[in-house]
Amino acid sequence: MAAGLSFRTTQESLRNAFQYFGQLVEVNLVMDRVANRPRGFAFLRYATEEESKKAIEGMHGKCQA
Repeated sequence: MAAGLSFRTTQESLRNAFQYFGQLVEVNLVMDRVANRPRGFAFLRYATEEESKKAIEGMHGKCQA
């Protein structure tokens, strides 16, 4: 899970920011349906647990997608 994201974040910007850690299987940017903007968090799924751990370590506290 990626949290603390800008309301200007897009699925594409998330994919671009996290693709360097491995093969992304799914990117799910959670949207606020009323405000029609991101809610500030997303769920990302990698092909392997090792890739997920690399992303967590590499992006912890740094995500500005």
